[in-house]
Amino acid sequence: MRTMIFFGLALVIGCGTSETSDTTGGSTGDTSADTGTTGDDTTRTGDDTTGTTGDDTTDTTGDATTDTTGDDPMDLMSIYGTPVEDGNTFACHTCHALSEPAANGIRRVGHQIGDATRRTSWKNGQLDEMRLAVNSCLTEWMNADPWEADDERWIGLYDFLEFMAEKDGVTDETITFEIVEPPADLAGGDADAGRELFNGACRMCHGVDAVGTQLAPPLAGAGLQPEYIATRVRTSGSGESKVYDGLTGGIMPFWGADRLSDDELRNLVAWVSTSALPDPGDDTGDDTGDDTGDDTGSDTGDDTGGDTGGSGCDADHPKVGQVATLETKFHGVKGKATIVDNCTIELTEFFFDGNGINIQVLAGKGGNYKDGTSISDNLKNFPVGYENASLTLDIGDLSLDDIDGVSVWCVPVGVSFGDGLFQ
Repeated sequence: MRTMIFFGLALVIGCGTSETSDTTGGSTGDTSADTGTTGDDTTRTGDDTTGTTGDDTTDTTGDATTDTTGDDPMDLMSIYGTPVEDGNTFACHTCHALSEPAANGIRRVGHQIGDATRRTSWKNGQLDEMRLAVNSCLTEWMNADPWEADDERWIGLYDFLEFMAEKDGVTDETITFEIVEPPADLAGGDADAGRELFNGACRMCHGVDAVGTQLAPPLAGAGLQPEYIATRVRTSGSGESKVYDGLTGGIMPFWGADRLSDDELRNLVAWVSTSALPDPGDDTGDDTGDDTGDDTGSDTGDDTGGDTGGSGCDADHPKVGQVATLETKFHGVKGKATIVDNCTIELTEFFFDGNGINIQVLAGKGGNYKDGTSISDNLKNFPVGYENASLTLDIGDLSLDDIDGVSVWCVPVGVSFGDGLFQ
């Protein structure tokens, strides 16, 4: 694949790199972190199951082994601690400790689940079967397929959590939560307290001091506005959720009122909105895993190194000349994608703040980019970004018959920053 950038200036603010074969940013045509993209994808190892923050962010001891054949229920811990193969980089432990306070001191966005098998209902009483609650997490947050009752992964997870509940002598631990709007007045927060809170909670995904990981993009130096930060914290999540009301889009889990107070939110806002990029000489210990060695998205100059339109391909397909206008979803993505011949798509008037983990242009059909195909290199280019840039994208072995739209896609977590259908 080749990506040629003709001209563009700078911008600011989400995703690693990919060998752009037929993956879409997922290990099985999905949006998982195992994209064959970093050459050292540590998000699927059995040890530190995030492998990105520089900390051991699991709250259990020992390695999360992948051997599920033994008699010891602890052998099943990897189902809790490792991302699902057909999902993104999230795992159960990303959002849920087994018990609280967690052994590593990190406050998760979700409640503890070491007692989940002993509850009488889930998701604020909307679900009366635990497997359905798990499937809500799989489909809404982890970009994975739901599990059937006979799925070994479901059985293994249940057995492990039941073992934990039995060990701790848990009875009925049904919980409730409340999704709330951020307060109208966000002023008055303590930035120092906000940084401390961030590194005790948000670092689980965004890394220490918000430098980013394979779970979430860097926030330091992004210049995010207080209102935007507060909205993402309080109401991020699928607006089409069947169990959560009032969410405003995205795949970052929301922080309920019982997990984060308004005063704490103000402190977070005060720090994140004013945080700066770390000194390049300051090694924070966080490995974001996004060093591609060939990040063509970092060159916003006008030296394309090649022909801008003479690809040598025929231009006789009926779709040649069709244009897709990118609908902005996140990170300021907008632009126009034009099919210029049978094997080339040109992205023009392209704006993107450059932030993320591994951001690629995916070609898809029927609005399905989760199973689409990458036609670009990693476009992460923070904090430079793209302003009115032009990119030429080679669709490789794809046929235009198999493409009716494109998306600027965050590969590891599986979310569109902007997309459009050809017309």
